[in-house]
Parts: sequence; structure tokens; C-alpha cells
Amino acid sequence: MTDTHSDDHGSELHQLQTRFKDYLTGKSEDFEKDIISTEDALAEHRLGAYYNAYRIRLINSLAVDFECLQKEIGEEDFELMVLDYLKLYPSENPSVRWVGTHMVEFLQHSDRPEKEFLSELAEFEWTQGLCFDSADSKQIFTLEDMAQVDPESWPQLTFKFHESVRWLDLKWNVAPYWAALDKNEELPAKHSDDVPTRWLMWRKGMSPNWRSLDIAEAWAIEAAFNGADFAELCEGLLEWIGEESVAMTAAGLLKQWIHDELIIQL
Repeated sequence: MTDTHSDDHGSELHQLQTRFKDYLTGKSEDFEKDIISTEDALAEHRLGAYYNAYRIRLINSLAVDFECLQKEIGEEDFELMVLDYLKLYPSENPSVRWVGTHMVEFLQHSDRPEKEFLSELAEFEWTQGLCFDSADSKQIFTLEDMAQVDPESWPQLTFKFHESVRWLDLKWNVAPYWAALDKNEELPAKHSDDVPTRWLMWRKGMSPNWRSLDIAEAWAIEAAFNGADFAELCEGLLEWIGEESVAMTAAGLLKQWIHDELIIQL
């Protein structure tokens, strides 16, 4: 037998929670009707405490996720920017970890004079967080493991990468700039290139790592990540490497990836 009263109560509670969430995220002010004013405090004042505390919590969370972006534009400007951001992208995830998911897109479409630089700085910083939060691997493929591979099987070898591995194609020098911001060192002059530089990003142990790639390695790691075998890597690298040394070059790249702990399995 269905408990209609219990179902109705649950539905009312859910609706109340939804109205409260919509109030906090700025979608609707209907929840004010559910709060009774008293002699000590009006309903809007009582709700305002929750409204402001919620935004302070999100500002503080984003200041952790985008610490160097905050350093670059200043705390006051960062706070105002976050409030504008939350109007366009209210938090939809129960976890504050993902509040900043759309920050790069927000900056790209902002009217800030340095929006291209700031959006790439934010993307670099956010991607570091994704690398750090990625799942651990139970195994890492080593150079000793590589030495045990049957030479005849090399052409068919494919590679499984650590879950933290990512890359960004960036026009601005945000990687060294971020490093200087992070260490409170003298900042390099900002500059951009016509052709983006690919930055490989991953977590080694508990430390986020990154390095720039030349065009050949940038192509090779993307191809390997998407399932290309060793023979296909060699064939593709012929665009930049002579045939007499392409196999050695491909093997050298693989050795570097293993040294960097990018590979977990062949």
C-alpha cells in the first residue's frame, strides 16, 4: 500500500530544496515566499546571509583552482569576475570542485583586453588540477620492462597512457609565466606566437609536470595516444625525420615517455 502522505511530503521537500537552490544560484527569488519575516530580521535579510555565504564559498574555491589567475588580476578584480561568472555559469554540480569548469570559455568571451592571455593562463592552471586529480595507476611501464620486449613484436606495439596525460596548444607563454607567478618570482614579458606550442601535461607521483613538445613529438604522442602502433609512428614521423634514423627517433621518444612515467602498459 502506497503511503500517499509520505510521498506528498517528500515531493514538497524536494520542491522546497529546488527553490532554495534556485535562490542561491540566482535563478529565482521565489524562495523568499517560504521564509517568514520576524521582528528581528526580514526574510530577505535572513536569506541574504545564506546567499552571501554561498558566493564567498565559491569565490574561495575558485581562488584555489585559479590561484595564479587571481594573483595576475588581483583579489578584488578576481572576486568581481567570479560573481559575473556565476551569473552565466551557476554551479550545477554538488561538488565545488567543478565550479570552474567553464572559466576558460567565460574568459574567452569576456571584454577584457587580455582575454586571450588570461584564458590560456586559466586553461593551463585548470588542466594542472585535472592532472593532479586523475586516478592513480597500479602500474607504470619501466625501462626495464622495455628491455624485455621481443624485438619482433616492436612494429605492432601500442601504448596505454597514464590517465593524467593531457596536452594543450597554447600561443602565449603562460607556462613560464605561471611558474613565475606561483613562485612569486620576476615575471617574464608576455608574448604570443603565430603557431601554438603544444605543452604536454601529466602527474608524476604526486607532482604535476609539463614540458613543451616539438612538432614531431607533438604529432607522435597524439597518434600513440589514439592507438597508433610503433610502425605507424615511424611512418608518420617520416614527415620530419629521415628514413635512416626514424626508428631510432621513435624509440627515443618512447624511452622519454617511459622515463616521464607516461606509459602504464604496452
